[in-house]
Amino acid sequence: MNEKSLPVRIKNFFLALGTALAFVYLFLPLLTSSCGILHRMSVYLDNNGIDPTRYYYTDVAQVKEGEEYLRFALEEK
Repeated sequence: MNEKSLPVRIKNFFLALGTALAFVYLFLPLLTSSCGILHRMSVYLDNNGIDPTRYYYTDVAQVKEGEEYLRFALEEK
């Protein structure tokens, strides 16, 4: 097995991190502004004060409750 040295692994980590950040903060905003439907959706969400990331977190509690109910229902039988 060919282990890479620590400096090479650190360099690869920062290259991957830089690529991910460039994708999220450079490429995706350019894509959103250049694609008409995505731009209109972004403007609509901003104008109406809608934060799309909040919907994911509100569903987590409901999923947990559903899992607990299912586990309880299956244990009874």
